[in-house]
Amino acid sequence: MSSLRLNIHHYASAAATHAHADHSQLVFGLHGSLDLEFAGRGACVDSGAVAIIAPGDAHTFLSRDNGRCLVLDIAPQQSLEGLTLGRDQQQRLLERTALRALNPQQSSLVQSLAAVVSSQPGLSAAGASLLLASLLHQPAYNARLPRAALDAYIDAHLAEGLAVSELARVAHCSPSRLRHWFAVEFGCSPTDYVRQRRLRLAYQLLEHSREPIALIGERCGYLNPSAFAQAFKQHWGLSPRAARQRAAITGD
Repeated sequence: MSSLRLNIHHYASAAATHAHADHSQLVFGLHGSLDLEFAGRGACVDSGAVAIIAPGDAHTFLSRDNGRCLVLDIAPQQSLEGLTLGRDQQQRLLERTALRALNPQQSSLVQSLAAVVSSQPGLSAAGASLLLASLLHQPAYNARLPRAALDAYIDAHLAEGLAVSELARVAHCSPSRLRHWFAVEFGCSPTDYVRQRRLRLAYQLLEHSREPIALIGERCGYLNPSAFAQAFKQHWGLSPRAARQRAAITGD
């Protein structure tokens, strides 16, 4: 049975002690700070750090400034979709209690996920995959764009109008620099990238849900059914209705 949870915790000034018998806990600092004590050592979790607490390890915690943290509860052997690294690497990470510093890209990812996790609980598994992949891969400090953070933000706001300025804020750069690095790294503009993710989700929903086509279009940011149908056909080479019928025939 999965023990996966990803949510935001608010910590009090009164000290408490406990242990998690069946899962690891990753505590990413957001605002304020969290004082921890484990294995006879003290640690402080702030916005640039993550505490990894192994199953069964007792830890004492308190916050003197109403600290908030993004907390991931996960079994060390939990299987996560999209995480291609070997299970042994994941278990080594999650079965050793430690405090680790985050690089700027990892911190940006944490902040982006925190902004959407409360309103989009369905993103928990995807968010966990992004966080673990980031910790295990240790992305380079000189990466120009935080792709995981951008993808998480885009996917959480697909039904809305996404301005380039919003994506630039997530990437911590100016809109002009964002356009430049999208062209270099992805070969397209930010607007085209968002459109591709909208239409990819639309195809998945048409295949795996019975929602009305117009509603799927709205969920993916197309309020006008005709505009949705036109964009979908231009991208996939068939209409939304034909995509749904093909999925029904093939049994997908």
